[in-house]
Amino acid sequence: MRKVALTNSIRQLSLVFAGFAVAIVLLESDGLASWAKHLEIGPLRAAAAPATAAIAKTLHSLHIDGLRQHALNGLARVGWTDDAAMLAANSSVATPAAGGASSTKSMAFCATPGPSALTAHLAGKPPMAARTVVPGAPGSETSLVAAVPRITALAPLAPVDAGKPRVVALAGDSMMAVGLSATLMRQAVGDKNLRIVKVFRSGTGLARPEVFNWMDEYPAMLGTETPDVVIVAIGANDGQGFVVDGKVLAYGTDDWRKVYQGRLASYLAMVGASGARVVWVGLPPMRIPAYNEKIETINRIAYTVVSQSRDATWWNPVSYVGDDQGNFREFLTLSNGQTMRLRATDGIHLSDEGAGLLTSVLMKWLDPPPALTAVASAVPDAATRPALAIRPKRRVRRTAKS
Repeated sequence: MRKVALTNSIRQLSLVFAGFAVAIVLLESDGLASWAKHLEIGPLRAAAAPATAAIAKTLHSLHIDGLRQHALNGLARVGWTDDAAMLAANSSVATPAAGGASSTKSMAFCATPGPSALTAHLAGKPPMAARTVVPGAPGSETSLVAAVPRITALAPLAPVDAGKPRVVALAGDSMMAVGLSATLMRQAVGDKNLRIVKVFRSGTGLARPEVFNWMDEYPAMLGTETPDVVIVAIGANDGQGFVVDGKVLAYGTDDWRKVYQGRLASYLAMVGASGARVVWVGLPPMRIPAYNEKIETINRIAYTVVSQSRDATWWNPVSYVGDDQGNFREFLTLSNGQTMRLRATDGIHLSDEGAGLLTSVLMKWLDPPPALTAVASAVPDAATRPALAIRPKRRVRRTAKS
């Protein structure tokens, strides 16, 4: 009886892995180039970025990646993508035909304007001009504050008009996408006075527009919506250096700070351009000390810029998820002895329970009960952390003296 081998040789396994590697290079050359661009400024990126870009350029010239791109375009045309810019680019719009008449073509197969201009066209609005910070613009050269306030207040909003829900855009990176957006959307379900619009994307930021440019992507994600309120949580990925005009600006230097401060000011001007009230949720304290130092700098820059705007408020979450000294806190012991997890296991994002402490205040502010004319958000209310952490005092029964 012939003995059947049930294992593969090292040579066979090597050929399989080599085949996967070749397939990835051929079909995901753009992805590899994008991965290299996402790397922090340093030796690895300096070597990987030009190499992967050269591979992608070569494969583009040979049209090897065309099959994959056509497949992606086809999926985008039926809505199977989470890339707002790609969805907009694959929408049917009127384009001039050869004879000058108007014809409808898929934008996937013809030259397209930038995402901002295209989205504005679809919305029936003038194209959105590129936003840059000019000398003297708010946030461009302002000195940073020494520290951010631990307690900040939310100015009351005007009452919601009957039959016209308040449009609330949730914007930012994973600090919005993880925890905060989920609890806000859950609490807003069934609230006829609120309509939530998702304008966030994990793994993004304001430091690296060559990787993900929010000045283009935000209008594309927003589409035809005109928010009344924008709640922003962003900056967790921005503690890194970047390149400007071929010059590497190391994180934390004066030049880096001025450029980043200008980008943050431009983003704030964009999200508030429609007259929306902006709430900029500060980044909470982080578990790792070195990372937390970077986050404190990002918060100082954000507060410096946001505090200059009459239509924006920088709101500090530390009173709800930090300890009594304003430091990182992972768990909270409730008055009934149970333990609440305030932060995700990565020590960065909020847990659903931790985010719930913020959203309980934000929801009362966005749609206050009829009898409530203002939210006392300067001091955490009965639904927030301090009240949960305090055990009730024991009553002492007094007896009449004889």
